Amino acid sequence: MKKICIIFNPKAGSSKLAKLNKIIAELNKNNTVTLFETTAAGDATNIARTESARFDIVVAAGGDGTINEVVNGIDPNTPLAIIPMGTANIVAIEAGISNNSKAICAAINQGKTKRAYVSTINNKKFILMAGIGYDAKVVNNINPKLKKVFGKLIFALEGLKQFFKLKEFNITITSNNQTHHANWVLITNAKYYAGPHSITKRTNIFNEDLVCYLFQDLTKLSFLYNLFLIIFFGDLSKSKKIKTIYSSSFEISSQHTTPIQCDGEPFGYLPATVQTNKEFINLIIPPN
Repeated sequence: MKKICIIFNPKAGSSKLAKLNKIIAELNKNNTVTLFETTAAGDATNIARTESARFDIVVAAGGDGTINEVVNGIDPNTPLAIIPMGTANIVAIEAGISNNSKAICAAINQGKTKRAYVSTINNKKFILMAGIGYDAKVVNNINPKLKKVFGKLIFALEGLKQFFKLKEFNITITSNNQTHHANWVLITNAKYYAGPHSITKRTNIFNEDLVCYLFQDLTKLSFLYNLFLIIFFGDLSKSKKIKTIYSSSFEISSQHTTPIQCDGEPFGYLPATVQTNKEFINLIIPPN
């Protein structure tokens, strides 16, 4: 019998709460489950920090933002499981975690883990990616209430709006003793982006490498070409319009106010230091 802590973001909605209650009932047959609900930003981190060492497994029930918060507070010796309940659920896609309640329970009961590497931006951990410029502006402009109602559609509409402002930002990136400039910067520890869309074949959350894409001279035509590469090749590094950097550390700045998104959530503004130090969490994955 395991002691299981579930950290739940109730903003996921009443329909998802019904799914969660079903999972809790199943897990309680052979384990002891304690549910913690968040009420504000940062709660999941604080709960994970104060409670995770007392449990055999911590479960993040929510989207990638909730998972990010839990990752920033969880005891490194406590395995992390996921119940995907967000808009994109990229961590779940990377790990092969389905939305099926029985499969989720089976994975948690078996407890098979794999190292998922995390990096940092300004000392905050992220498991997926950090975006500076275009996508951060999209994320910053999303109304949480509309996000809950319309899901991915609201991101698509805001992305289209920002499509007409692609050169809004001028960003400076220093890495490997070289300095570069770009309109948009995406540093990823994940294979997928904005859902089940592969953007790199070089890394994933189970690989400690970071891949940095610099979108230089970002025009509407080059943006559409990048979408073509994602859809048909799943690898942005094929583009001659994008500079790809492999490194463990990046210094990023701008003379203008430039937003940052971290794992799909707003994260302030530049300057920023991004780095990886081979730190990892033990992520519970499906048996097969």
